[in-house]
Amino acid sequence: MDLLSGRAGGRRALAGLPLALLLLLGGAHGAAAQLISPGKLAAAHSDLEGIRRCTSCHELGKRGVLDARCLACHTPLEARIQAKKGYHSTLVGQPCASCHKDHLGPDAALVRFDTTAFDHAKTGYRLDGKHAGAACHSCHKPDFITDSAVRAFKSRHGALAGTYLGLGSACVDCHRTDDPHHGQFESRACSSCHTTETWKKAPGFDHDRARYRLTGAHRTVACEKCHRTERSSSGHWVRYTGLSFGACTSCHEDPHGGGMGPECTSCHTTSGWKKLDRGTFERRFDHAKTGFKLVGRHASISCATCHVAGTAPDSSIHMAFEPGTSSRPYPPPLAKSCRSCHLDYHHGAFDALADSGTCGSCHGQDAWKPSTFDLFRHDRETTYKLVGAHRAVPCAGCHENPKLGQTYLTFRFDHVTCRTCHERTDDPHHGQFGDAACESCHTDASFATAPRFDHGRTRFPLTGAHADVPCASCHEKERFPDGSMVVRYRPVGIECRDCHANRGAS
Repeated sequence: MDLLSGRAGGRRALAGLPLALLLLLGGAHGAAAQLISPGKLAAAHSDLEGIRRCTSCHELGKRGVLDARCLACHTPLEARIQAKKGYHSTLVGQPCASCHKDHLGPDAALVRFDTTAFDHAKTGYRLDGKHAGAACHSCHKPDFITDSAVRAFKSRHGALAGTYLGLGSACVDCHRTDDPHHGQFESRACSSCHTTETWKKAPGFDHDRARYRLTGAHRTVACEKCHRTERSSSGHWVRYTGLSFGACTSCHEDPHGGGMGPECTSCHTTSGWKKLDRGTFERRFDHAKTGFKLVGRHASISCATCHVAGTAPDSSIHMAFEPGTSSRPYPPPLAKSCRSCHLDYHHGAFDALADSGTCGSCHGQDAWKPSTFDLFRHDRETTYKLVGAHRAVPCAGCHENPKLGQTYLTFRFDHVTCRTCHERTDDPHHGQFGDAACESCHTDASFATAPRFDHGRTRFPLTGAHADVPCASCHEKERFPDGSMVVRYRPVGIECRDCHANRGAS
């Protein structure tokens, strides 16, 4: 209260003053004030200058200034102390005047302390790392004050530029304008990844806590391989959020061109693209996705039979791989047709057919033999119908090439006669009948008999008792010059004595 206000409280206060002091006060106010005050107030308190305002801070009859009087004006500081925030909340029992001296003139600073010895940890924010060497005013700037009450109070008194109060403790409170992440992590504290030692490293970041965990070879990939720098009118930054990772092809090109389906993990793992768990892969892999469905015998053979050079079970299978793929774990074979892998036992004999000799027209994948080309198809689709004993002859009996062996079969013949199959080396008559057609005597029913042979057309027609004589009685076996035993049919004598000379003498 004003000492000379005339109020009752004021009168009671004046009654307690010494007479000499009252006489001084009753005189010239300016002179009296100079006698009482130890000096001019600081510029920040200049509005409290004058003897009528002493009791704004001082209490009559008591030395110094009560903290309550200070905090009655410095309300933002009082609120922070009560909330136990900041440095002042740690100074329990220490009066304000012990640090903030006044009456030292308008140019004197109310805030004076040794910044080199100041323990910043008492403010609730420990300076470490790069912060430990930063100048005070590099952080204590008006733009960084986040406490709205402090901003309002200091602005009202023109002291916003000189206060140390009201700074925020979050990284973005000071570094908002130099956010290198371009706002990608606004909801997260910088300290969750970074430390004050260095900004470019993020020792606190754990990719396992991200939506995409790094496993296998991904753990050794440089960050910038996946997190690329983006540029815009407002600058450039590294993209960390909003990346697509739903499939391997989000980052990697598909070397199979989509032929193996969208799920790379059905065959591959992150331990390495070329490293496959063969057992798991071969159990899970759907070969139909390659365009070559495994059926029949193909479904039961080992993968290596077709996908590893030199592992074919025999010489009838020859594998060739697409150019540049032979070093892969499962190189794709060149497999446009059966003959891409399998030896053509027919040696192109059917290439001129309408289907270009497709193996599947006669053979199935369950087994190469028996062929689906049966007797009925032989009758329908060839110019030589099988009749008589020929229907019981194995295919190789006619189609085997005697010069090359069983693996080389002949299916196309320029002429189809008995001699086509039964060559002179197989001629039981040993050339006695020259070029005479076999069918002139024999039929397909049996070779042992000759139902078409008519002895009446020979030089010796059978008459009388001769008609009942067995053939072998006249046509006996004899040894030919090559050592073989052959029935003699021609030439044979037709005179009686040629057969009966010896019998007659007896």
